[in-house]
Amino acid sequence: MMKKTVLDTLKQTTKTQRMLAGTGLALVLLTVGFFLTRPSMKTAPTPSTTQSSSSSSVDKETALTKKAEEAVKLLEDNPVKENVSTAETAVNALKDGDTKDKLMKRVDTVKTALAKKEAEVKLAKEAEEAVSALEKDQVNEKVTPAQTAVDKVTNKDQKDKLQHRINLVKSAMDTKAQQAAQAQAEEAARAAQAAAEAQAQQEAAQAQTQVQEAQPVYEAPAQTGGEAQAPAQTYTPPAPASPQAPQQALTQEQIQQQADEAERRASDPNRVWDY
Repeated sequence: MMKKTVLDTLKQTTKTQRMLAGTGLALVLLTVGFFLTRPSMKTAPTPSTTQSSSSSSVDKETALTKKAEEAVKLLEDNPVKENVSTAETAVNALKDGDTKDKLMKRVDTVKTALAKKEAEVKLAKEAEEAVSALEKDQVNEKVTPAQTAVDKVTNKDQKDKLQHRINLVKSAMDTKAQQAAQAQAEEAARAAQAAAEAQAQQEAAQAQTQVQEAQPVYEAPAQTGGEAQAPAQTYTPPAPASPQAPQQALTQEQIQQQADEAERRASDPNRVWDY
């Protein structure tokens, strides 16, 4: 009986040790597992942290959107290049989406209008320069460039004013050309008349000379009666004053030369001609 009790005690003791050893091993494993999983537990976001971060991102995007809308509105109210750059920078800071696309479309609309306006201003300036050049130097060569430049102007009021200035210059040029042509014709007529008068004078002088040369010699009549007759005398009429040597008759070529010379003088009345 005593022997059985001792054996049972030994068996019981061994079983207890085994249980203690198993318990200790389990505690060790739990401890190791706790420390291994602890870092991941620290980095895992909590629901409150995630919600706070999401709310901050939304607030930031809202602020950027408001800033972009204000910049675009300013550009639309005052369309200048400086405001274009500011608006584009603000819109580009937004996330891709419908809001960004709409704002950028508004910016592009203003940019297109600005480019069109700049082109119109440039064309108006070029037309003004061309018309001024025509007014300073009124020649046919500058009429066409001025007219072409004015035709490109889109502003009706500016275009009408520039066209009126061109019309004034063209009218003045036409009047000047008509006056020059009239003066030339009058000078040619005077030259032709002078040539005809000179020809007539020459012909008259020649005719007078021929008449004088054809006059007969005068003889005194013979006397009758007892008186002795005086010898017949030959009467020679006094010689007329020596006329100037008649001018030679102008040839047709000389007459034409005088007419051409008159036309040249009429074409440029301001020129001093040398003879």
